[in-house]
Amino acid sequence: MMIGIARGILVVMQDGHIIDTVVYGLSIPLSKLPGWLSGEAMLLVQSLLNFLIPSGSGQAVTSIPIMAPLADLCGISRQVAVLAFQFGDGLSNILWPTAMAPIMCGIAGVKMEKWWKFLVPVFLVLLLTQAVLIAAATFIM
Repeated sequence: MMIGIARGILVVMQDGHIIDTVVYGLSIPLSKLPGWLSGEAMLLVQSLLNFLIPSGSGQAVTSIPIMAPLADLCGISRQVAVLAFQFGDGLSNILWPTAMAPIMCGIAGVKMEKWWKFLVPVFLVLLLTQAVLIAAATFIM
């Protein structure tokens, strides 16, 4: 169901001829940043988008048609955009309450406050690690 909704969003954006406008609008502020910082922004956007679309394939259907041309306009590799997608989708699944791990904690009787108190420091360290890896990938490619 989530993939269908995400695909519907993409079809509306393509048929309404607004996907190019969205890509252009996003590229304006990112074009003023260095390439590695654009990759970091993509990571942040993907992590936040995962709150709204917790399905990895649904998120890919919606965001990759925007992020791939955006990477081209920002002068970074499309592989870095895909890496930002993978990092943003994978790690934030353990944080957002719309994803599966917090729901399973609720079923197990672990309170969300206790889960977040444990997880947020770990999440921030892992997010920093991902940011370093995105920057390294930007410099390598």
